[in-house]
Amino acid sequence: MFPSVLGAKSPPAASHPASFLLCSLLIFLSCNTITPSSAQPSNRSETDLQALLCFKQSITNDPTGALSSWNISLHFCRWNGVTCGRTSPAHVVSINLTSMKLSGVLPACMGNLTSLQTLVLDRNNLEGTIPESLARSLSLIELNLSRNFLSGQIPASLFNGSSKLVTVDLQMNSFSGIIPPPHKMATLRFLGLTGNLLSGRIPVSLANISSLSSILLGQNNLSGPIPESLSQIANLNKLDLSGNRLSGFVPVTLYNKSSLEFFGIGNNSLIGKIPPDIGHTLPNLKSLVMSLNRFDGSIPTSLANASNLQMLDLSSNLLSGLVPALGSLINLNKLFLGNNRLEAEDWSFFTALTNCTQLLQLSMEGNNLNGSLPKSVGNLSTNFEWFKFGGNQISGRIPDELGNLVNLTLLDINSNMLSGEIPLTIGNLRKLFILNLSMNKLSGQIPSTIGNLSQLGKLYLDNNNLSGKIPARIGQCKMLNMLNLSVNSLDGSIPDELVSMSSLSLGLDLSNNKLSGSIPQEVGTLSNLALLNFSNNQLSGQIPSSLGQCVVLLSLNMEGNNLIGNIPPALTSL
Repeated sequence: MFPSVLGAKSPPAASHPASFLLCSLLIFLSCNTITPSSAQPSNRSETDLQALLCFKQSITNDPTGALSSWNISLHFCRWNGVTCGRTSPAHVVSINLTSMKLSGVLPACMGNLTSLQTLVLDRNNLEGTIPESLARSLSLIELNLSRNFLSGQIPASLFNGSSKLVTVDLQMNSFSGIIPPPHKMATLRFLGLTGNLLSGRIPVSLANISSLSSILLGQNNLSGPIPESLSQIANLNKLDLSGNRLSGFVPVTLYNKSSLEFFGIGNNSLIGKIPPDIGHTLPNLKSLVMSLNRFDGSIPTSLANASNLQMLDLSSNLLSGLVPALGSLINLNKLFLGNNRLEAEDWSFFTALTNCTQLLQLSMEGNNLNGSLPKSVGNLSTNFEWFKFGGNQISGRIPDELGNLVNLTLLDINSNMLSGEIPLTIGNLRKLFILNLSMNKLSGQIPSTIGNLSQLGKLYLDNNNLSGKIPARIGQCKMLNMLNLSVNSLDGSIPDELVSMSSLSLGLDLSNNKLSGSIPQEVGTLSNLALLNFSNNQLSGQIPSSLGQCVVLLSLNMEGNNLIGNIPPALTSL
């Protein structure tokens, strides 16, 4: 109709004044389309702009300049970390400022961003609480405020009627109070509350969120039993309840939750036995963490059928019986069974582990293994990193084959009954950071090949029957910060190279040996040392004045020698 009006022949103005006015009115309306409904979006953009500027004003420190582009000389849709929707007028749908070291608070004006779908502010230094206006947002899909310093209670409104939320990640903050019972959260898949100060019980109503796949509630102060209702969540694959004060038995139905890939209930006060068929009922399990509880009984042999298992941590419980053969777990990379009451019998479990080619860390300390370390230790994965077998009454010699584990960073077989000499092949372990052979019955000399261990940070050879001189080559371990050779039968003088190691900071303990001669003047090089113990040897001569340069010493013991002279004045306060 409108084009025909424009194309019509205009009648004489004097003859048809009403028609002329109507035509003029139509032309005016066609050129001016702003109506109350079309003016509203312009106000919406202004609201978003002001909300963003309000957020910037609440930031007290921006060391990386993340918000330097946030000024009105540039359209806010082009500001760093801001994403706008595709429809007009401009409106903010996403703010992503992860790892920007921002300090400040979350202002209430954030709730004015009524189209905001994604808010990612993790790994910053934000403080304060979650504003109620933000918690009530009906547009949010992803909320990630993890790894900040936020506190206060989690607003109940965040878990009440937020029908669009898919991700809520508030991990590693200081939120306190209870976990609000969720209501009408039909789309939530990820709930991360690990590492806060939350207390009370785990809400039974979490089971009503059928969309949940990850529930991470570890490292809080939650108490009471584990709700059996959690097993009703159809696609639950990650459940972490570790590091709380949960008690009682684990619901049998959870052990039958075949969708679980990560099941973490460690460091609680849980009791009971591990079901014998767990390896069959949890076929998709990749990580099972049940450490630091009071589980008893044996370790089920069916775990050998959990073929996807990568991490198994059953340490610090009351488990007994034989260690099962788990050599079929070809994806296993961490096995922690320490501090139980387990036995090895013929050590066949150990030989089976040589088939686990991905195995990196093996911790069996504090059990009743007895027997001797088998030579098959040298057949473990060449990528093997951790070997912890302390406190197991293991006897016999340390196998030379241990030197094949060239990627070891930690070797700890302290508090056993190992005898014989320390094998020369120990020098092959050039990536070793911690070597602990203390409290055994080792004899002979300290092998000079220890000087090959350029990455060594801590060396414990104390409480053995070692004799001979201290190898000067230990001085080549330039990263050594702790050296304990006490309670042996070492003789000869203290090597200058040993007391010239400026890296020594935690301690140097040579006490209760048969060392003779004087204390080298180079002892003053140990300016970062906290503990120095030369007591109960046969040292003689003058106390070196350079000892006064060890200004951070917290403990100095030189009694039981034949030393003369005075303690340097700088150390008289010790």
